[in-house]
Amino acid sequence: MLLFFLVLSLTRLTRSQELEFQPQPTHEGTTTVNTDLSVAPEIAQLATAIASARPDTAAPRTDGRIAGDLADLAAVPQRWWDLVRFDPDRPLRIHVPGAPGVWLLVLPPGAAADCDCRQATALAGEAVEIAAGEGPGRPLRPGRVRVHGTGSPHRLRGAGHGYSVSLHAH
Repeated sequence: MLLFFLVLSLTRLTRSQELEFQPQPTHEGTTTVNTDLSVAPEIAQLATAIASARPDTAAPRTDGRIAGDLADLAAVPQRWWDLVRFDPDRPLRIHVPGAPGVWLLVLPPGAAADCDCRQATALAGEAVEIAAGEGPGRPLRPGRVRVHGTGSPHRLRGAGHGYSVSLHAH
């Protein structure tokens, strides 16, 4: 974002200056004033210095931003549906191209897998997340991103009679 500040010098002219100098009429009430734009080049130089002093680095990737990106990706099945593979013998962890740190987890019915993700959302089927020391676990729901934060390994278990497909980010 580039900010510009414009400063106008609004000085009252003396009677002798008014007679000598006839500016474009700019009025403040009924008194003629001088609009002095001579400082405009300096203001432009200051604005350039402010704009170039900003770092070109991207904003830090917060949990909220990553969760938003994961929700956006989940909403576009054209980007991930062709990657889904079904293996009846084991869970599959499939990297999503163009989305660093994002993968699909495909669980066969009744299977479980360890997971170290920071965010997750269900795409299809039923799955339950079980954290260390928890009882039956919490269902992972489509359309909602669960944020785990750091250092929270857990297990994901297929809860229904069909395959479970979920999207995860680290």
